Order: sequence, then C-alpha cells, then structure tokens
Amino acid sequence: MSEERSRETRKLEVRLKGFLKKEEIFVKELKTFLDKFKELNKTLERLKMKAEPEMVKELVNLRLEAIKSLNKTQIKASDIEHENSNLLESYGNLILTLEGEFKDHLNR
Repeated sequence: MSEERSRETRKLEVRLKGFLKKEEIFVKELKTFLDKFKELNKTLERLKMKAEPEMVKELVNLRLEAIKSLNKTQIKASDIEHENSNLLESYGNLILTLEGEFKDHLNR
C-alpha cells in the first residue's frame, strides 16, 4: 500500500470514528429534547383543565427547558454535518489517490 493511500485510509478511519461519536451525542440530545416536549405536552393538557399560578410557572419553566434542549440538539446536528463533510473529503481524497496509483501503474 502506498504511503499516501495508507495515510488517506487512516485519516478516513479517524474521521469515521469522530463522526460516529458526534452522531451518538446528537441522538442523546435529540432524545432529551423529545422527553422535554412530552413533558411540556402533558403540562399543557393539565393546564387546559385548570389554570393555576403554579402550573403557569411550571409551564414557563418547561417551555424554556424545551427551547434549550432544541438549541443543544441543533448544535449537535451541526457537529454531525461538520464531521460528515470531513468524511466526504476523505472519500474524495482516497479515490483520487487510488486513481493516481492506478494511472501510474498503467504508465509503467
């Protein structure tokens, strides 16, 4: 295996590990986000029955938590997109390296 191809293969492997780690963190944040919205929906349903000052305060707090959770989820999604672009770059570099080696081999 040529040095360049070996380097590009290792780089792709490292980037894949980074991508998978970021994706795992994103999924965790997304689940937290969904849990917050489920809790918010339950509170809204209770609020329909009877609006008490305590419930309104709870609703405001839950809404803020849900919005913060959505923000974290979006940040994690952008991390995944960044890692994905690194993977795409590595795919391209690896294919170019292989093609260059193939051409060099044919020209011998």
